[in-house]
Amino acid sequence: MSRRTYARVSSATAATPGANKSEGAFYIWADDEIASLLGDDAAIARRRFGIEPAGNAPHDPQGEFTGKNLLYTAQSIEDVATRSGKSPDDVLAALGRIRDRLFAARTLRPRPHLDDKILTAWNGLMIAAFARAARVLVDRPTTATYLEAATRAASFIRGTLWSHDGLLRRYRDGEAAIPAYAEDYAYLIWGLVELFQASGDSTWLEWALTLQREQDRRFWDEKEAGWFSTTGDEPTVLLRLKEDYDGAEPSASSVSALNTLTLSHLTGDEGLRRKAERTLARYGPRIGASGRTIPMMLCALSAWHAGYSQAVIVGEPDARRPLISELGRHYLPFTIVIQAGPNSSRGELSALLPFTASMTAGGGAAAYVCRDFTCRQPVGTAEELARELSVAKT
Repeated sequence: MSRRTYARVSSATAATPGANKSEGAFYIWADDEIASLLGDDAAIARRRFGIEPAGNAPHDPQGEFTGKNLLYTAQSIEDVATRSGKSPDDVLAALGRIRDRLFAARTLRPRPHLDDKILTAWNGLMIAAFARAARVLVDRPTTATYLEAATRAASFIRGTLWSHDGLLRRYRDGEAAIPAYAEDYAYLIWGLVELFQASGDSTWLEWALTLQREQDRRFWDEKEAGWFSTTGDEPTVLLRLKEDYDGAEPSASSVSALNTLTLSHLTGDEGLRRKAERTLARYGPRIGASGRTIPMMLCALSAWHAGYSQAVIVGEPDARRPLISELGRHYLPFTIVIQAGPNSSRGELSALLPFTASMTAGGGAAAYVCRDFTCRQPVGTAEELARELSVAKT
C-alpha cells in the first residue's frame, strides 16, 4: 500500500439526489440530458462545448465516461455563429441561458467528496512558491498578499503541527496527526529558507535549522547517504526506501540536498555540506543520464558547482525596498538574499549569521554583494546595485 493517502474525487452519475457516485460524473453530461435541459439552445451547446451523441472522452480505459461528454471550448463564438446562422450576440445570449440551466441541474447532483486535509509537505511547497514570488515580484500590488500567505501558512504549521516530539504530517478538523515523513521536513525547510529571504525574519531561518537537525536525526542514511522516506519506527514499514524520482513532487533527497547546501553556506556547518555532497555523489557517472527523472537533484548539483553568492540588504524595511526591488529584476539562482535591519534590532540575525554583525547602512539602506563572504563596497541606490550585480556575474 502506498504510504500516501489521497482522497478519490467522485461524483454523481445522475441529476437526482442519492444517485450512485462514479469518477468525474458531477461534471459530465449525456447528449440526451443536454437536449432535455436546453431545448432550442441544445444545438449551440453542442457546437460550443464539443458535445457528441456517443460521448467525447478521447481515452476511457475504465469505461467510466461511456456516452458522456466533458465540456470544453470546441468552437469559437464566431464559428458557432457562422455555422448556426445566428449573430454573435444571439450566441452569447444563448450561452448565458445554457450555463444557468446546466448549473441549476448540476446542483441537484451529490457533490464530489471534498479533500480538506492540510498536509505539511504541500504547504511547504506553497510557502516556498509564495515567498519566492514576494521576493521577485516586489513592485506588484500582490506582493504583500504573497508574503502574508506564506507567513500565515508557516505560522499555522508551527503552531499546529510542530512540537517537542517533532513535526506532524496532517491536520484536519482540529486534529493534528501522523509523524511527518522526510518530504514534510524537506519541503517545509525549503519554504522557510525562502521565507527568510523574502521577509528578513530570522525566526524562519532558526526554525529551518532546527528542522534540518531533526530531519537528519530521523531520516539520514549515514551508510549510503541520502534521506530515507520514513523513520522505520512504524512496525508496518518492512523496508525503508529512498525516493530518487523528481515528479510532480520532487524527492525528499533532492530538496534536502539543496537545503543543506544553502544552510551550510549560511552557517558554515561542514556536516550539512558533506551530507549534500555525499547525496550528490550517490549518482556518480549515472547522473548525466538521469536528467529527466531527477531535475531537482541536478539543480542541487548546479548549485554545488556554481557556489553561492550573498546579497545582504541592510536598513529599515521601507529603505530596503528599492534595493530588494532591483534584486528582483535579476535572475540570480545562486545568490542568497539576506535582509538585515539596523544594528540596534539585529541581535537574533547576528547570532545566527555573525558575518552580518558589522554591516551598516548609514542613514538609509545599503547593499553588500559578496562572494564566499568577501564583500564589495556597499552601495545605496538601485542603479549602483545593478552595476555591482553586473560585475558579480562576469
